[in-house]
Formats: sequence, C-alpha cells, structure tokens
Amino acid sequence: MVSAKNPYRQWFLPAVGCLVLILGLTSVAVAQEKYPNPSRSIDLIIAFAPGGVTDVTGRIFADDLSKVIGVPVAPVNKPGASGTYGGTLVAKANPDGYTLLANTISGMVLSPSILPKVDFDTLKDFFHIAIVSNIPGCLLIKPDSPYKTVNDLVEAARKNPGKISYATVGVGSDGNFNGEILASATGVKFKHVPFKGGGEVATAVMGGHIEFGVSAATTYIPLEKAGKLRILAVTGKSRMKTLPHVPTFQEAGVKGDFINNWAGVFAPVKTPKPILDTIVSATEKVLKSKEFAEKIEKTGGEVEYNSPADFRGIIERNQKTAAEIAQKAGMKGQN
Repeated sequence: MVSAKNPYRQWFLPAVGCLVLILGLTSVAVAQEKYPNPSRSIDLIIAFAPGGVTDVTGRIFADDLSKVIGVPVAPVNKPGASGTYGGTLVAKANPDGYTLLANTISGMVLSPSILPKVDFDTLKDFFHIAIVSNIPGCLLIKPDSPYKTVNDLVEAARKNPGKISYATVGVGSDGNFNGEILASATGVKFKHVPFKGGGEVATAVMGGHIEFGVSAATTYIPLEKAGKLRILAVTGKSRMKTLPHVPTFQEAGVKGDFINNWAGVFAPVKTPKPILDTIVSATEKVLKSKEFAEKIEKTGGEVEYNSPADFRGIIERNQKTAAEIAQKAGMKGQN
C-alpha cells in the first residue's frame, strides 16, 4: 500500500538498475581496452640530446617498434643531468605503457653511482625491457706509440705510478670507469685526463699529448681503419665484427669486469603485466630482425637479444662494479 502511494518508486528502481548496468559495462570496457590504443601514440623519452649515438639508436628503435606494435612511437629528447633527468621523468610517468625510456649505462648506472642525488632507483623504479644496442669500449693509442700491447702500458705505469695518462670524454663516463677498472685489475695507477668529447680524445692521443684513450669504440673505428689510431683491446666477451683483429681485454691478459656502453629500453615498474608482455614481445621481434641489426651496426653498435631478466642481471652486475670502482677511485660527487 505504501509503494502504491509513492509516485517515484515506479521509475526509481528501473533507473538505478540501468545506471548500474551502464557503469558495469563502462568499467568492463575500460578494463578490456586494447593496448596499444590505435588512437594513441607511445612516447619514447630519449635521455640525451639530439644527434648523439643514443639519440640515433633511440630513433631507429622507435621507428621499428612502431611498425611491429601498430601505433606511432614518438622519440622525445629529454637530456640533462648526465641522462638521469629523462630517467626521473619516466620513473614518475603514468605506468600505462604510453611512456617508455631509452637510456644508457651512463644515465642508469654510472651517473647514479657518483651523483649526490638521483630521484630514481634503476632496479626498483623500472621494468627492464631489453638492451637495444651494445657498444664495446676500447683502449686506443697513436700508431707509432712505444706501447704495443695493453701489458706494455701496464708495465710502464707500474714503473711510473700516476705518470701514464689516459683520456676520456669525462669524469664518470664509461671510459673513466673502464680506465679505473684496468688500473684496479692490474694493481697500477694511471692519471685520468677528462675531455669534452670523443673528437678531443682522439686529437689528444694522436698528438701524443696523452699516452692512451679509453672510450666507446664507435668514434674511433674509422680512425683505426685509416691508420690514424691503433686500438689495442675492446671490452666485451668477444671481438667486435668491425674490429676482428683486436683482442678483448681478457684475451689481452686482463681479467677485470669491464663494462660496455649499452643503450636499453625501460618502462615504469608499475606498468600492468599484460601491457609489458605486449611491449616485450614487440621489442623481441624488433631486436631479432636482420634489418634492425644492420641499422644498429652502422652506428657502431651490436645487437644481441637479452630477456628482461637477463637485462636486469647485467644492470645488477654493472651497479656492483660501478659502486666498487667509484669508491676506490674517489669518483663520488665528481660528475
């Protein structure tokens, strides 16, 4: 009898039911939204300035990933703070799969090991998708140098502690770390002389102002082939395809845990697993394609697919090495 006198009851309950149904359908649609959405693009934050090897590598990867994943992948340069600024932006980005990071060992491992403050933790704040390019480091001398082998340099340094100098592209660079790894592994002391770029390193070594240089091999391969420089050893487990006559440091008799200048791709750690699975699968297809490998090799890099777990393991090892060397060489706070 009460309901018969209530004029709102006739439409209220059906309206509530319709509203619940609409909300339920909306939530299902949101939950099941396909990734990637064809109407959206993915931003690939490149942590270094345009024109460098990291930028070129990132753009090659973005172009090939877009073809596989089915939506545009837009390269966005966010340089600063030795690669850590771009890392900070992506660590704090919405973990929806539409913001990824292209960064190097410098921005993700080396700089965080010596800078006083970095606003992310490489292991805790990121999902490690894959290494997309691996550039071995190298030790270079002028062609008429009296030092014919790595051991010659080591013995000269042993006899003259702190007198044999080496050039790099800067304090905290991969070359700086590899130079100190060489010193640590052989029990000698070198004098580090930082420069602003690879061209300056080459000029200093060719001019005989510095005994040797340590840096990523990319810049120096053409000079080596032209006979203007000589590369004595490279980092990595095996010889480079472009320098098959040059031994690795291990082959040269040095057992140090040298590092490669890799470039990798990351996502915010809270990105949902189904989205990460899509990105990882697409990235694997890119890295295993012959066309992508050929493009990267033209930049001086090498491609060897690493799973996310493998990539994380490499970072953990690099972090351990970097922390030990930074402490031993007094590099903390120098960058």
